Amino acid sequence: MKLTGFQSRDSGFSLVEVMAVIALIALVSVTAITQISPPRSPVETEAERLALRLEMVRRNALATGTLAGFSIDGDGLGYTFMDLQQSGWRVHHGDRTLGPVRLPDGVRLYTDARQQGAVGGDQDVPVPDLWFDPIGTEPPVTLHLRSEDTAYAIVVSALAPVEVSRARR
Repeated sequence: MKLTGFQSRDSGFSLVEVMAVIALIALVSVTAITQISPPRSPVETEAERLALRLEMVRRNALATGTLAGFSIDGDGLGYTFMDLQQSGWRVHHGDRTLGPVRLPDGVRLYTDARQQGAVGGDQDVPVPDLWFDPIGTEPPVTLHLRSEDTAYAIVVSALAPVEVSRARR
């Protein structure tokens, strides 16, 4: 048997074959992952969105020194963010991130406690359900987002990030 430094062209796999196998494994993995993770419910999606918006407003109030408010619609089917101006509370109309939001069908938002006190000077200004004060002294407030089968609690506090947790029914 004679050994040489050259090997036969038939041994091993070609680059095309290896790439095809990697692509096939990736395709099977993506399919398996999408089948394993359950789809998120509308109430879970809205709870995450609301928490992100509340955290953004909380941080902005602390960073800019402005008073910001949050109000739940009377029917619990939506909410809006506001800023305190000299003329009173101003709703963020036309703002894609902080403008008025209508919740999906079957999802309701409410809170057990509202912040107390008048904000806005001597004027007769409507007070939001909760506000973010620039010095971070507001008490914690829990918001509840609920559908027929699922509920989430969103805890808003001056000194901690907004927290979302699945509530017991």
